Amino acid sequence: MKRLAHALIVSLVLVPLSAGLASADFPDVSATSRHYAAITDLVSQEILVGYEDGTFRPDQDVTRAEAIKIILLGMGISVDEGSSGASIFSDVSEGDWFYRIVGTAVDRGIIKGYEDGTFRPSQTVNRAEAVKITLEAAGVTASSMDGEWYLPYETYAKEKNIEPPQTDGLWHPEGAISRATISEMVYRQQVVKETGGEFDEATNWLRNNFVNIEGSLKVPFGWSYDSQGIGAVWLLDSGHGQKSPLTPYENGGILLVSSYPNTEGKSATTLLNEVKSGLNGMISDVSIGGYPGLRVSNYSGDFYKEWYVVIPNNDLLHFAAMRGEGAYFPYLESYLEKIVMSLKYVPASEMQVSVEEALEAILSAIQVDGKGQEMMNFLTDLELIETDAIGVGTGPVDYFYSPSANITIKYERSFDVILDVEDGNTSNF
Repeated sequence: MKRLAHALIVSLVLVPLSAGLASADFPDVSATSRHYAAITDLVSQEILVGYEDGTFRPDQDVTRAEAIKIILLGMGISVDEGSSGASIFSDVSEGDWFYRIVGTAVDRGIIKGYEDGTFRPSQTVNRAEAVKITLEAAGVTASSMDGEWYLPYETYAKEKNIEPPQTDGLWHPEGAISRATISEMVYRQQVVKETGGEFDEATNWLRNNFVNIEGSLKVPFGWSYDSQGIGAVWLLDSGHGQKSPLTPYENGGILLVSSYPNTEGKSATTLLNEVKSGLNGMISDVSIGGYPGLRVSNYSGDFYKEWYVVIPNNDLLHFAAMRGEGAYFPYLESYLEKIVMSLKYVPASEMQVSVEEALEAILSAIQVDGKGQEMMNFLTDLELIETDAIGVGTGPVDYFYSPSANITIKYERSFDVILDVEDGNTSNF
């Protein structure tokens, strides 16, 4: 994708950094992180760099001064080294590293500061402020609305997926913005500005193989999945204490994935017509991953939507979705649809990984929340040998032994995390 040219490097720290720290290979930014693509892209544009110790510190809060610098350069605005616009603020002096940066933003009408004449450069920037500054710098004219000052910006950010709501369905304008989050925000606005459309949130989702259907699906960040047996992809409503994915709470959802062998060798048309004959609801023909399929909308019963698709090996796949009806449900519906539409056929022979490859993947995921089941699925012979009901204080801990790899995996359920791995069949660690 074409990227805007930038002449300046943004340093998010107040000490000089060497050119070597403009690498995206940060030890604290995993390639499986939801913000990896955004951070990598902005680093490649020389908009972002890391700290002298080689880290990026993605979870660290961003100040208002830092935010201005990132956003200006991210939107292709060069700093006017002759600007004195920041002199209107009583708490910004010419000796400050951000003096010309803030001045440039003032000169362009991007910021105005507070009513008391201050800018508060060291104050953590919040979501509403960061989005407003980003859109103003991008030249976006947000429609005026009654209510809170940030509503036009919130509306635009949600419509274009620049900064969507949190998983409770709320936008949280007061929420502090981290280095990772502002990276994502600027990256997405760049895409929106270049394409003229909304940002497709599935763009950078990670693709995972589902052995049970001979296919792969993209899984949203923060969601869990099981790729064997009756496969499933789900989001727990943690805000309401949901533990089991099978009964979605207000802001939770699940997609069940199953396969039916076409032992009689029927054509795709015949299979789908047979499915249609036994269904109720709104049925429409649809292409799913380029394969012939059906979408069934049911607004009564257990599943609100189902999909059927015939893949190249002539098997029939069935997807069934359930979701809550809380404030997050429009996003749940969108995500569940995107997961299904991301389907790609992958023959079983191409899904096999060696024990060594599986072990490498598992070891790389130790202490990484939300990746436990995904990595453990690489070992098909795991046996549950013990469960510690008390665990580490956050829920039960399971011990799984793999005869093929001769290792035991210590797994904590609530955070879907591999706590540790030990050689042999043991729970004594």
